[in-house]
Amino acid sequence: MKTLYAYIRMMRPLNLFQGAIALLVAGTLMNQFPDWTVLLLAVGIVWSYTGAGNALNDFYDAEIDKINRPGRPIPQGLISKRNALLFSIVLFVIGTLWAIPLRSLELVIILVTALLFLITYSMFFKMRPLLGNAVVSFILGMTFLFAASVYGDIRKGVPPFILAFGFNLIREIVKDMQDVEGDSAQGARTLPLRYGIDIARRMVYLFTFVLMLGCLVPYMLNIYGKYYLLTLIIAVEIPLIYFLYSLHSDNSAKNCARLSSFLKGDIFFGLLAIFLGRF
Repeated sequence: MKTLYAYIRMMRPLNLFQGAIALLVAGTLMNQFPDWTVLLLAVGIVWSYTGAGNALNDFYDAEIDKINRPGRPIPQGLISKRNALLFSIVLFVIGTLWAIPLRSLELVIILVTALLFLITYSMFFKMRPLLGNAVVSFILGMTFLFAASVYGDIRKGVPPFILAFGFNLIREIVKDMQDVEGDSAQGARTLPLRYGIDIARRMVYLFTFVLMLGCLVPYMLNIYGKYYLLTLIIAVEIPLIYFLYSLHSDNSAKNCARLSSFLKGDIFFGLLAIFLGRF
């Protein structure tokens, strides 16, 4: 039972829950809510690919996680590196099999792109300054493009894709600021290690400011309605102001870890704003 729980932890349950919520929200953006069979297939694919990507990430980060994430299953000795890799492969296969009933050229392109990025992220991109952050943010944002494609209108997935990309890009840089000690020990070339914590923090300021302005665009273009704007200001924009203030006051690893979790939670309110924007 303990081992089973370790594998579930490796898949990142909160990420899986967030993915399911994103798929539901994307469904509400369609002119007609998708059939539940299609929705469940989409959830199966996203969960399988997400879990596979996280397991593969843990496989490559086994040494770094001994410092940065000692509570994860591999550093704790609950799962071996070999089994983590096998688990990742099995999940990739399961996700691909789930996609067969939904086959379309557009969907194939999206899934192949996601698969390539998920596999190569930890191998080539993760330790490169900013590029690695952009790649993982692109992967996370693609959930909306995937969902909108499955539901029949990929265009409706573009605005939430852009917003999700921006939100996750900021969070990924903050996570790199948190992980400086472990990344440095393994010779990583993340943004704060290559250019310094201060430059990384200024990049976060810039991207957050752009995101806060960008979040207003869907309302200004009448893509989402007044409830989107109201929820956005109260539950997203104001918390982001607090986030900037806190990061400016304290950029320690401990506070960056707290702010990373804070951003992860605030993403749900962004999804809520998108959902309410339909009305």
